[in-house]
Amino acid sequence: MARRMDLIDQFTELVVGADDPRRLAERTLEVVMSLLNGRSSAVFTCNGNDVTLFASRGIDQSVLEIVPAAWASQKESLRRGELLYIPDRSAERRVPTVMADRPGPASFVVVPVLEEDMLLAVIYVDSQDPHFCDAHDLERLGKFSRIVAKSVQDSGSPRPAAGVVGGDSWEAYLERTPVEDMEREKLLLLLNRNEWNIARVARMMGVTRRTVYLRLQRYNIPRERVPKSRLKSAS
Repeated sequence: MARRMDLIDQFTELVVGADDPRRLAERTLEVVMSLLNGRSSAVFTCNGNDVTLFASRGIDQSVLEIVPAAWASQKESLRRGELLYIPDRSAERRVPTVMADRPGPASFVVVPVLEEDMLLAVIYVDSQDPHFCDAHDLERLGKFSRIVAKSVQDSGSPRPAAGVVGGDSWEAYLERTPVEDMEREKLLLLLNRNEWNIARVARMMGVTRRTVYLRLQRYNIPRERVPKSRLKSAS
C-alpha cells in the first residue's frame, strides 16, 4: 500500500509539472506501467476508422499490430465505453488476427477514453505475464483515462507530428521518433522488465550503475523502489 501511495504522490507532481499535453500522457503511462508492472503502454487517438499513436512507453512492432487489430474487431464496444481485457493472448478468440505464436505480450488491456460519450482515444497496456490485471486494476485504469482525455483535448489535434496510423511500419515509427525519446523508452522497458534492478539493467546495457542513475535524472524518470521480496521472486 505504501508503494502505491508513493506512486500516486509522484504522479501528482508529474501532472502539475507537465505543461505539454503529450508529455502529460507519457507520464501517465509511466505511472500506469509502474502500478501494473507493465511491459509497454501507449495512447492511440481514434479518428473514424483509424487509430493514431499519440504517446507511448516501451512499445514494439507487436503493439502496432495488436492495437489496430483490436480496434478493427472491437471498435463498437470500445465506443460504448467497454474495455477490452485479454488475460491470455494464447487463448484469445475475440481478436483473431493477434496470433499467439507471434512475439509480443502475454496479456493486454485496451481502455476507452471518453468525453461526454464520445470516444477520443484508447489506453493500451500489456504485460509479459498472463492475467496481469484484476478488477481493481481495471477500475483504476478507467480513472487514469480522465487525465488522458484532458491530454488529448489539450493537444488541439488528435494527429501528432510523430504519430503512427494503424498500418504504418515499425521503421516509420523509428524514423519519426527522436533518438532521445527512443533511448528513454528503451531504459524504461529494461527497468520494468527487470523489476527496477539497477545493477542487472546496467549489466545488460554494458554500463555502470552510476550511468543508469544519471540517465534516470536526464530523462526525468522517477525511480521506483521495489521491495526485496519482489526482487527475489522475479529472480
